[in-house]
Amino acid sequence: MTNSLKEIGFLIKSRLINSCLTLPKINDWIWVVILLFILAFITIPLGFKLKFLKVEFPQIPKMLVCGMILTTLFFPAIAEEIFFRGLLLPHKVELASLTNQLISGSISLILFIVYHPLNAFLFVKNARETFSDFVFLLSATFLAIACSFIYLKSGCIYPSIIIHWIFVIVWLLGLGGYQKNTRILYKNRGFYKIRKNNITSMKIIFLRVLNE
Repeated sequence: MTNSLKEIGFLIKSRLINSCLTLPKINDWIWVVILLFILAFITIPLGFKLKFLKVEFPQIPKMLVCGMILTTLFFPAIAEEIFFRGLLLPHKVELASLTNQLISGSISLILFIVYHPLNAFLFVKNARETFSDFVFLLSATFLAIACSFIYLKSGCIYPSIIIHWIFVIVWLLGLGGYQKNTRILYKNRGFYKIRKNNITSMKIIFLRVLNE
């Protein structure tokens, strides 16, 4: 039992170090661009067709926009990619078989999808409807597949972080994501009821609102 725990601990440490120390190649960044275009080609038309997305820009101060961009880099992009890709997927140095990669990728994908509505149910109550929406979860599925692909191919966590970050930022700042999560918040267990244009209250709850 002790040896098993040590092996798991060593594997986690090894994957974390390797995923962060492996540097991306030019070809990896080309794949980032390709995957972003593929994601846009699939998820944007789907979102508009099913009325989940709409072109909408948040009417908030530039300082808040900058804060949002910076915050989403750390969470969800960095935090989720390190866990769901960096720790759950085999690194290139492990020389994992295709079968192993597919199994690990499937487990990572399922956990990634389940995590979002569960996170909303437990911690981000104002996002319950959004995070449980079929189109949101389907879009998250495509995102997870793209991030898993580039990570398994590159062995580097940074390309998947960039894909995840851009994906979230475009949704929040250009496709109505911010408005979906800030329309109404309820004063319940630390959440505050606000109106859409109440900028002062928005600033107070900013970090809470952006838990994706």
